[in-house]
Amino acid sequence: EDSASMAQEEIRLTRRGQIESLLVRLSERRSGDGGLEGYVVAFDDVTDLVTAQRMAAWGDVARRIAHEIKNPLTPIQLSAERIRRRFGPKLDEENYEALENLVDVIVRQTGDLRRIVDEFSKFARMPVPETRDENLVKLVRDAVLLQDAGQPDVHFETRLPEEPLTLPLDSTMIGQALTNLLKNAGEAIVAFREKDAPQSHTPLILIELTTEGPSAVLRISDNGSGLPEDRSSLFEPYVTTRAKGTGLGLPIVRKIIEEHGGTLMLEDAPLIGGTDRPGAMAVIRLPLAVA
Repeated sequence: EDSASMAQEEIRLTRRGQIESLLVRLSERRSGDGGLEGYVVAFDDVTDLVTAQRMAAWGDVARRIAHEIKNPLTPIQLSAERIRRRFGPKLDEENYEALENLVDVIVRQTGDLRRIVDEFSKFARMPVPETRDENLVKLVRDAVLLQDAGQPDVHFETRLPEEPLTLPLDSTMIGQALTNLLKNAGEAIVAFREKDAPQSHTPLILIELTTEGPSAVLRISDNGSGLPEDRSSLFEPYVTTRAKGTGLGLPIVRKIIEEHGGTLMLEDAPLIGGTDRPGAMAVIRLPLAVA
């Protein structure tokens, strides 16, 4: 077919808060004598393909960064500490204090870099879950207890089944995912209170666990600042709304949930704790049995 009579373009559109990628092909339809009868337009949904390609590319980037950056961190830190030990005793009090402060900065910054690189490595080499029958109710309760102690200014409300809910899970990975989501919710609330929370606002995170058909459904709702219009971008690596975030939290959580055969969605939360606009709600669905 003549390329002049055909056009192809990828377009992105937002539907229900999700960005979709469509491959659009437009070609001319001609009669036997070559007259133009009209046009044929074909739409292909390539959202999953584009996402998979992007995630694979980010995984490769993460591996390279982890390798290239981590190698020099230890010699930098050791050299700084050696400078302090070797030259510190030869300096007067004022200069020694300046040296001490500068070395502390180097050590602290290399520590921060190491933490970021570890996150990269974790994202690039997510282990396959080692599942065994675990009580999801207990895992959720333990994660909430941990965050309740770590976030004293936020009230945690749980609506959990009384009886155990046993699923095939990797308890370490699911615990990491829950902790990450609860920390995110708390940080969103703090950010909201620092900016434009109404007087009636009570910092609240609501955790609900139910079963719906073949799935366990966990909803974690907060009354923080809510979701951006393009909420699907939050699942892309290195996208963050926080000044000190690495942007790997949600992609890692989603990867963990998908490795368990489940799904993670971000939705508007119900109005809770005296808010006049919805916060964010993470919805996790996990299969009750191995497929």
